[in-house]
Amino acid sequence: MKLPYTARTVTLAVCAAIGLAAQVDRTRFGVNQTFRLYYTNGSFGLRAQGVSELQEGHSKYYPLPQSSFDDYARLRPAAFRTNPFKRAGYDRKEWIGPHEFNESRLWFGKQFYDAEGMRGVGAFGYFDAETREYRLWSPPEVADYEVRSMLVEPDRIWLGLDSFGEDISTSPGGLVSWDRETHVARRYELEFVVTEISRRGESLYLGTPGGYAILNGETVQRFRLRKDKNGLTRNVPVDRFPPGPSHY
Repeated sequence: MKLPYTARTVTLAVCAAIGLAAQVDRTRFGVNQTFRLYYTNGSFGLRAQGVSELQEGHSKYYPLPQSSFDDYARLRPAAFRTNPFKRAGYDRKEWIGPHEFNESRLWFGKQFYDAEGMRGVGAFGYFDAETREYRLWSPPEVADYEVRSMLVEPDRIWLGLDSFGEDISTSPGGLVSWDRETHVARRYELEFVVTEISRRGESLYLGTPGGYAILNGETVQRFRLRKDKNGLTRNVPVDRFPPGPSHY
């Protein structure tokens, strides 16, 4: 089986702390191509914190809405019960992660660090260049996780989820399919982090470090990439992927 093409989705790097610089996307969108992502350089390196619009020689900034203490307590009740804290202790930095441009809309998933006193609420949605407004969703299947990869299709949104944890590593959060009409979400439990999603006919290609998987209906086929004695990379079928590395 040949490896599929790279997905349209742009995925930001996990964290500058492990030597991976975020990929800056200067793509313009909107009717007059006057909108683009707005980046800042902070403790997590370059991250897209919102959208900027060029207006007659100056820019207007539309910051990404940040979750509140009430959002966290309501949308992540199990995490809040396990580790309760006071309202003043809600420290979060959420940024725009994987994204796609769809006419006047910028579709994206939120990313955030979820350890060492920092928290966040998983969400996805879009910024509409015509109304200049954000629309976000945080269904229970998504709220506990950041979005690592996404694919926007006419009838549904696909989201690869993970947790960005204390050892500056990510742990799998599964794959979610969200119906754009009914807003019903379905989660597929997976043992690997989905770093890339693309459509291949009736199947989905799910990229992951060191391999990939093919989702066809209810069936997931996994393949590891290994070099043979001649140095050629082979796609080797496996039943499950091994646990990801820790950066401790």
